[in-house]
Amino acid sequence: MSFKYILGILLLLGAVVAMIGWTTMRPGTALNEPAKPPALIAHRCGTADAPENTLTACRLSLSYGVKKLWVSVQVTEDGVPVLYRPRDLSALTDGAGDIAHTSYKTLTRLNAGWHFKEMGTSGEVTFPYRDRPVSIPSLEEVIALLPEDAELFVDIKTPDAVRASKAIADVLQRHKFWSRTWIYSTLADNLRAFDSYAQARRFETREETRQRLVSLAMEQRCPGAPHPGAHIGFELRRDMEVTEPLTLGGGTSKVSALLWNERAMACINATQGTRITLFGINNESDYRLAARLGADMVMVDSPRMASAYKLDHDSWPKRLLARWGWREH
Repeated sequence: MSFKYILGILLLLGAVVAMIGWTTMRPGTALNEPAKPPALIAHRCGTADAPENTLTACRLSLSYGVKKLWVSVQVTEDGVPVLYRPRDLSALTDGAGDIAHTSYKTLTRLNAGWHFKEMGTSGEVTFPYRDRPVSIPSLEEVIALLPEDAELFVDIKTPDAVRASKAIADVLQRHKFWSRTWIYSTLADNLRAFDSYAQARRFETREETRQRLVSLAMEQRCPGAPHPGAHIGFELRRDMEVTEPLTLGGGTSKVSALLWNERAMACINATQGTRITLFGINNESDYRLAARLGADMVMVDSPRMASAYKLDHDSWPKRLLARWGWREH
C-alpha cells in the first residue's frame, strides 16, 4: 500500500471526523462559550430519567457527571427527613396518606417508582419500575451516596417549618454536611426557620427574587441588589398573571415571562459572591441562553439529555460521545 494511498485515507477520515464535530457543535458553541459555563443541577435527581427523588435517579445523574443534586424533602411522623415531593403518597407510590402522618418504616415498604412512565418508540406506555420497585430514601441515605465533590440542594416541601428545620439540621450536623448543602423552599418560613443555624446556606426567599425581577421587567429599575454571597434561584421562563385593578372590576393578562436579561444579571451581580441558578432549563436553546447570560447553575430534569449539550472545557469529541450515550465513570 503506497504512502499516498495511506495519506489519502487519513485525510478523508480527518475530514469526516471534523464534519461530525462541526455538526455536534451548534452555532456559537466554539467561539462564544462563556469562561465558566453553567453547572448542571439534577432536578429531583433527574425526574425525567428515573423515578424522582430515588437513589436510582441520584446514581444515574452521578453517572452522567452531574455532581449537584436537587432533592425534595419532607419529614415522617417519627421525625425522619425523606425524599418525597407531593403531599399524598398516592401521587407517586403504590401507597396512600400524608408523609407527616406515616412512619419511616411504613414508607420503606412502598414503591416510589410505581407511577413512573416510559414511552416506547411506537408510542406504547410502560411502567418499568412496577416489576423492580425503588424505595423512598432518607436524606441520610442520599448523603452517604454522594462522592466528596458533590453538592446537595434541599427543597423543603412541608409547611411545618420548625419541625422540618430541626430534623434536617440534625442530619446535616451529624454528617458534617452543611458546607455542601443549600437550603431552598418556596415557603419563606422554611428558610427563616434556619436563622438559628449559622452554618446554613440558604437561597434568597422566592418573594424577594420575584419582586426584584418583576421590578426590573415592569419598572425598568433595579430595586436593590441582594446581600453579598446570596444564592438566587428562579425560572428562566415563568407563566405569570398581570392584574390591573379598575373601577369596573379590573382585568388580568396571562403571560409567559422571560424575566432574565443582561439588566437583571447586572442588578443581582452587583454584590460580591452572588450565585444565580436558573430553573426549568430543559432544552439546548435555553441552556445556551442561560450560559450567555452568565448563570452559575441551571436546573435540568434530564441529566442524560443535558450532558449531551452542556458546555465545558472538554473537546468536542467528548460532547459527541455524550450524544451517543457515553457516560462518565
